Parts: sequence; C-alpha cells; structure tokens
Amino acid sequence: MRINQKQNMNKIKAFALIINLLISVAAFSFLVSAPISDSVNPGGTGTSTETKGITTTPPAVTGTTSTTTTAGGITKIGGPIIPPGTGVIPTSGPGGTSTGDDTIIVGGDDSSGGDTGGDTGGDTGGDTGGGDDGVTPPPPGGGGGGDVWGDISKLNMASMLTKVSVSMGIFGSLGGALGGEEGAKWGAVAGAVGGIVSGLLEPVVGEPMASLVGIGIAALIFILTYRKKSIEITEFYCLPWQATIGGEDCELCNSLEECSEYSCKSLGQACEIINEGTENQKCAWINPHDVKSPIITFREVSEDHIFKPYTSTRPPSTGVYIKPKNMECIKAFFPLEFTFTTNEPAQCKIDYKLKTDYESMEYYVGGNTFFIYNHTEKLSLPGASAMNASNPELKNDGEYTLFIRCIDGNGNYNQDAYSVSFCVEKGPDTTPPVIVDFNIPSDSPVQYNQSELDLEVYVNEPSNCKWSREDKSYDLMEGEMQCDTEVWEMNNRNVYTCKTTLTGIKDRQENSYYIKCKDQPWAKEGDRNTNVQSYEYVVIGTQPLNIIDTKPSGEMADSTRVVAVFLEIITDNGYKNGEARCYYYNDRYNSPPSREEDYVLFLETNSNKHKQRQDLPRGNYTYFFKCVDLGGNADYNSTSFSVRIDRQPPIITRIYKEAGELKLILNEKGDCSYSNTDCNFEIDDGISMYTLDEEIHTTNWEVNKNYYIRCKDKYENQPNPNSCSMIIRPVEISTDDREDGWDWGVEI
Repeated sequence: MRINQKQNMNKIKAFALIINLLISVAAFSFLVSAPISDSVNPGGTGTSTETKGITTTPPAVTGTTSTTTTAGGITKIGGPIIPPGTGVIPTSGPGGTSTGDDTIIVGGDDSSGGDTGGDTGGDTGGDTGGGDDGVTPPPPGGGGGGDVWGDISKLNMASMLTKVSVSMGIFGSLGGALGGEEGAKWGAVAGAVGGIVSGLLEPVVGEPMASLVGIGIAALIFILTYRKKSIEITEFYCLPWQATIGGEDCELCNSLEECSEYSCKSLGQACEIINEGTENQKCAWINPHDVKSPIITFREVSEDHIFKPYTSTRPPSTGVYIKPKNMECIKAFFPLEFTFTTNEPAQCKIDYKLKTDYESMEYYVGGNTFFIYNHTEKLSLPGASAMNASNPELKNDGEYTLFIRCIDGNGNYNQDAYSVSFCVEKGPDTTPPVIVDFNIPSDSPVQYNQSELDLEVYVNEPSNCKWSREDKSYDLMEGEMQCDTEVWEMNNRNVYTCKTTLTGIKDRQENSYYIKCKDQPWAKEGDRNTNVQSYEYVVIGTQPLNIIDTKPSGEMADSTRVVAVFLEIITDNGYKNGEARCYYYNDRYNSPPSREEDYVLFLETNSNKHKQRQDLPRGNYTYFFKCVDLGGNADYNSTSFSVRIDRQPPIITRIYKEAGELKLILNEKGDCSYSNTDCNFEIDDGISMYTLDEEIHTTNWEVNKNYYIRCKDKYENQPNPNSCSMIIRPVEISTDDREDGWDWGVEI
C-alpha cells in the first residue's frame, strides 16, 4: 500500500536523524573529555611558546626555574621548584604539591597572586589553593569560581553524554518503529532527558541507581508524548428523509383538520389513504399482519455481460453470477451496472460482507433510501494486482460477492441475503486509464478576463495525469495534476479525482488543452500504461455581457385593481450573443437588494429575450435586474414606472362637422360605434366609427338622424348597458350671415 511506503520513508528519515544526533553528541563528548594542554611543551624541552603576547620558557634543567616577566608584573615559572614567599599556587598533586612540568603563575603582589592562584588552582585540579608569605589564602577550592567548576568536574561530563547518546538511540529507535518521524523525534527527546537525569544523579546515588531512574523518566516521557500516526477516512452522506417502518401512527393523521396523502404517508411507510375523495377518507395501516419479505428478481446487467443463477448459493435462486460474454472475469475498473426489481416497494442495502441483519449492512443500493420497485447499482472494482499492490496485508484473488437485502414498509426483509458474484481480472493491467468526465464539461465558457480555471478530471483508475497546451507525449507535458493514487480513494461516482489549474486562457476564443494519464502509480515504470492519444479539453473565452433594453417604463394603467405588468429584458454579447439567465428584485421601498441571492429568476429566460409578469396595484415601482451567462459574465440594470388604475370610460370632449363628416374627439384612446335606434347595444355590434389614432373618430353626416354613440377605452371601460357616451342629432339651422340663409348644427 502506498501509504505504507510513505511511512517507511518517514521512518528511514527518522532513523537518519537519530544517527546524526548520536554522531553529534559523541563528537561533543569527545571535545569535552579531551585533556586540555597549556601552551607549554609537557616534556620540558626548553622550547619557548608565545601566546597572546605572553612568553613562557620551560625549565631546561630539573630543580631550577626559568622565569619570564610578562605585562602586568605576572611571571611564569617553569619546573617543579616552588620558591618560598613567591605566592605560587600548586596546580596539581595531593596537598597542593605540583607534579610534573606544569606552568605556574605567580603574582607580582599579594592580591594578584592569591586571586590568580585560587582561580588557577580551582580550575586545574585542586580543592586546595592559596598564597604564601603574607598573602591571604583563598577559600578551599581556590576562590569563588573553584566550587562551581569543581562540582561540574565531579559530574563526569563524558559519562553523562554517553548516557544521553545511548538513551536517545534506544528511545528514538523505539519511537521511529512505532510512530514514524514524530515518534522518533519524541523518543529521542525522552531519551535525552533521561540521560541527563541519570548523569546528574550518578555522583549522588551511584551509577546503577542513576541509570534506573534515568530510564524510568525517559520511559515516562515517551509514554506521555507518544502518539501513533494513523489515517481514518470519514464519509458523510446526505440522504432524503424517510418515514419510519410500519404504520403504528397512521391513525394520528385522522385527528388532523385535514389529513392529506402527504401527511398520512409521513407517519409510516405502511400508511395509506383509503376511501380517497369521499367523506370517509382515512389514513390506515395497510396490511399490518404482513410477514412476507420482498422478493428480489435480477433483471439486467451492463452491455456485453451476462448473468446466470449462482449454484453455490443455497438455494440457487437467491443469487446470480455475472461475467462478460466472451471471457470469465470483468476487466479491472470496469463500471459494472446491474438492475433488479422487488415485488413491492422496498428499500435495499448492499455490502461486501455478509452481515447478520438489514440494519448492520453498510450501503444503500444506488445511494438512495427510497421505497421503490426498480433498483440499480453501479460500481467499479480494482483487479487483484491493484488491491494487493495497494495493501499487501489484504491478499485479494479477484473474486467478489456482494450481498443484498431489501426491506418493505412493514419491516420485513429477506433473511437470506441475495448474492451477486463475479471475478475481476487477476492478470497485470495492460489498458491505459480512461478519463470518464470533468467537473466542468469541455467546451464550457469562462468569465471575461478569467485567465485560470480550477479543473477536476475523473479517471476510472488511480493514475497520475498531466496537461499541456500542445499535443505531446506524457513525459514532456508541463502541467502537473494532484491525483488520488490509492485504490481506496474512489469517490461516490466510482472514479478517481485529479485536480489542477489550467492557465493562459484568452478571451473571445477557444482555448485547447491536452491531457494524458499514466496508471498504477505503485508499479514499476515499465509496467505502467500511458494514454497514447490525448484528451482534448476546450475552454471558451468570452466577452462582457450587456443588458441593452429594459421594459416597462413610464405609466402602466388598467381598469382592474391589480394591473398586469410585463418585465422585459434584451441581452447581447457575452456568451452566444447574449444567451443568459435573468433575475429581478423589488421591495416596497424600491431599494436595491442587499444580497445576490435575493434576486428571483425570470419565468421566461435562458435566451437573449427575457419576460416576467407582475400583477401590481396602484403605485410607483423600481425593479432591479441581473443577468448572468453560462461563463459567469453578469450585467445589472433597473427600470422605474408607475401603475395607474383607470376605471372611467372615455369622454367625448368635442364634436363637430368637417368636410361633410361628423367628427368627435376622445380624451383618451378608444373605440366608438353608434346606433340610430337607441343606446341598448354592444359597442362591438354597433356601427363602427372610423379612426386613425383612436382619439379622433368620424362617420357620415346625416341631417335629422339620431346618433346613439358608445365609446370604450383599451381597458374595456365603457358606459353602463343601455347608456350612451353621447346622443347627437345633426340639424339644419338658418343664419343671416350666409347668402343662402342656412347652416348646419347638432343637437345634443
């Protein structure tokens, strides 16, 4: 399994880290425990060595001294002879006696000799040091610094570092073996602390007891800090709610004011309406004494595959065996699909393991919880080689058996699970991976000025995939993808996901990308299969979307209390010459929406012309529009208008004779007709008056005839039945102004 390979690599890194720590500690231990040599040749050869401006001359002859005075009055004396009264501090030997050709520093005065001698004596080897001949002797240890360095010298730093090294190695190795890199780190820390504690306690309690205490403390720290690294996969499913099994609560519906079919069936899977549509309509538990489980009948399987009764089951009617028509085993990662039916509405589950009851089974058939007759399952299974390479602990021979149980509304399920058996090819995988789908279909548009696209590629088997702007071999492709490479990483669509970001998208043109995949990430390079032919994926760059016209505007009127107003939009450009989905928003304050989700989709949309009816009372309105095309381009606009309620019929404002015709003018657009008998007629049945603009209406002028005129506007406002808009009668009148003494007029 690939994850085991990763863990092994982490362990190797952890062990390398431990080895580096051990080498570092050993080197440091060597430096600390190495003998410190002064700038004097131990053999006393008489050679003079110069250090930082201080010259030291070793004695040439035993029993004599050779001195050199240095800056500050400090004299270095070589040899074992200690002149009386010089304030010389022995550097080593019992009782303060110098042994060997040590370098001895004497002070030019009492104070410098005492301080220097004390420090030197404490530093290099004695608990005893002091001055002579009137010089105040320092305290035991040779002065203030002698106690500290003397105690540290008792700790035996070399021994402590050895314990630290060994303890770090033991507990680091243990942690690496159990917990990988993190375990090695905390194991080494625990070992280091234990080694330090052991070294500190050794001068006090002795080496055996100190070692036991150190090991105990290291073990305690390791136990408290150790955490084994593991991976768990948690799957979440959102499934439709289903009513409870049975029908014990069906009667509760009958106590409701209205017991609908929905209310009835929500109380139990076995609840149904009886006497529907009558006064005795009730909700009842249908067949409460039903004890028969659903009967499963296998119906069909994927193309070029067959199924037959599986004789290994008892009885054979409770299972089938599936195989391809021309071979024994199904190809690895083939999307196998099969359908079966039940003799009554049932909910079905499927599992790879034979469980004892229905509830303990793992998966719903088809991924749904509905109680239905037809059930379809689709799955894609790896071959034995893929399973065994992915998880060496799970030896798979390519043989699979799926177990199915179905439950009815009364809780009855088949005790003997229905089995579906088949085998998957055991041999090596010789077919390249297949790209099944994309999260965004090819030839889809993207938003204007969008130069990148996050893409998911779905492959039928674990693979590594790449992409390029040119069709080239897999190894030369530049674009990398992050892919699911483990067999168990199959998603709910039975495919494996590769993610990437396509770059370099250009506007107003098609952008082609070429994709290839290589399967079996766990296999040797020579055993892997690569796509020879690229999958071409096309992204369409677009341009901005525009709303070029909105309606209505101005005043809208009708004779009803609520006026039908039609919102209309025309869009252009964007994707496919303005093809888009449009939305609208309005509130009582005529203010714009605060959230994008507040917009409401037009009823007539998904083209470049969009229409929505609104029934509005009298008032002033502002509507806000948003249109979005498939590429995500959006445009916003608004329109304002008023709604007026017109319930009055048109009024004749003027009537006269012109060019031998009777003419009348209305205060609004409308239609007029007349009768020479009375007002009791329908306007559409009367004699129509001629009009061009629906405001000026004309007809023939006939003297001494009554014209019973009725008019209506475009909202069908008109006089009451048997009522006229106006009754007129053309007459001939006399006048002194005309030569013939006659003129014309009307009587109203």
